[in-house]
Amino acid sequence: MNIVNSNLSFRSTLNWGNNPEVVVLHHAGAKVCSIGDIHRWHLENGWCGCGYHYLVRKDGTVYMGRNEKAVGAHCPGYNSKSIGICAEGDFNVEIMGQTQYSALLELTRSMLSKYGINKIYGHRELYSTDCPGENFPLDRIRNEVAGGSGRLVYPGYLIKMNPDLKDNNVKAVQEKLMSRGYSVGRCGDDGFFGGGTLEAVKRFQRDSGLAVDGIVGINTWNRLFG
Repeated sequence: MNIVNSNLSFRSTLNWGNNPEVVVLHHAGAKVCSIGDIHRWHLENGWCGCGYHYLVRKDGTVYMGRNEKAVGAHCPGYNSKSIGICAEGDFNVEIMGQTQYSALLELTRSMLSKYGINKIYGHRELYSTDCPGENFPLDRIRNEVAGGSGRLVYPGYLIKMNPDLKDNNVKAVQEKLMSRGYSVGRCGDDGFFGGGTLEAVKRFQRDSGLAVDGIVGINTWNRLFG
């Protein structure tokens, strides 16, 4: 999944410390809109800028709004503990196409996996609104996420060495490497991608005939969890 960094310019410094516990799904309420349009609308509301963390357009392109670590402005009471994802369109009158749906499903799965969470809400379930619309495929998304094969799905981003960032997908990689006999260092499956994990990934890649770069991309992930 390719995520476009929109490089939005926010009016003031964003509040950091978002601790995602749920994913909240929205629609834009507009049949056609870009991340720039949403950013402008939210600025006109007096906000810092785009309140969502992501926008999924009808062509399946995913655009970053706010940084995931930034407190959102999309669902009062949940802005500091959620990832806000908006879908282009007005799903009170439209039906979501398959291309957009597939991208939205992949992004939602990625966020759930990344943060080790399992709750998905439509905006109207948490706040007095009709968002994300009567035709929004909320139940379908929930069913597909819950009805998967049980094999961990590639989260959609490159998992690289970063000893300062804890990531549940790193922990999953560490656990799998250890179960296959690869030591990840004295800290074990702590969720931090340090030197021990880097060397274990490289050894696994070498043994598996993969490109040895120490980065867990889709090929390494699928070979490890396949």
